[in-house]
Amino acid sequence: MDIHITELGPGQAPHAAHHHVHEEILMLRTGMLEVTIEGKVTRVTAGSVVYVNSNEEHGWQNSGMERAQYFVMAIGREG
Repeated sequence: MDIHITELGPGQAPHAAHHHVHEEILMLRTGMLEVTIEGKVTRVTAGSVVYVNSNEEHGWQNSGMERAQYFVMAIGREG
């Protein structure tokens, strides 16, 4: 398991949509994110938890007017 915290300014995304073998859990601490998983877009706010299954195409972007801070927990390893 690996965990990190990230902070994005308005309109920013950490990287392009992608997929990987490990699962991820995103926990949004502050702000708002637009999360896309397998083409489905969901807007989430502070306190939300997002689960991304293994090999699902996913990405997110700060769609709000303030900074967004979130934790990502990667479950499993690339292999």
